[in-house]
Amino acid sequence: MRIRTAAAALALAAVAVLGVAGPASAHDQLLSTTPADGSSVDALPAEVTLTFNDTVTDAGGEANQVRVLDASCQVLDDGALSIQDNVVSQAISGSATGPVHVLWRVVSRDGHPVSGEFTFTVAGGEASAPQPSRTCDTAASAAPAPTAGQGVTPLPWIIGGIVVVIVIAGVAYLLVTRSRRTDDH
Repeated sequence: MRIRTAAAALALAAVAVLGVAGPASAHDQLLSTTPADGSSVDALPAEVTLTFNDTVTDAGGEANQVRVLDASCQVLDDGALSIQDNVVSQAISGSATGPVHVLWRVVSRDGHPVSGEFTFTVAGGEASAPQPSRTCDTAASAAPAPTAGQGVTPLPWIIGGIVVVIVIAGVAYLLVTRSRRTDDH
């Protein structure tokens, strides 16, 4: 009888612990850009727009960034970043001909920063595909840098630990009271 009770308690504890596990977090993914990556446009647009698969967290400060650089590494982004649900927009000012490089970093709903880059070409310039290495020395300094203090939040681990302790305490209580009742009879 004790083995069945212990097995049932263990199964209940396993279901309780596994049942509270949340879904796996996935970082936001870039779905599309305007202008499109690798496209050619007649004139420099007033803004670049990035659309993600999930809501972008407005983490404040410079946690979310979009940098727009022309072929001579001049910064074209102008003003504050706009975040509306899963769409991030950055105003552009100035003029450019040729390849325009866009570097971005946003904070996913799960709290992790994700980043990437894309290029488009303004009429009169030669189209270029995105390249992993930057062509400007100043582009590295203009690139969004990771912000300290971002990453995995400990809150889910703390809550999970509390739940595990409560389940274990509950199972232990049930086993002890059950064994006392059987000893009394």
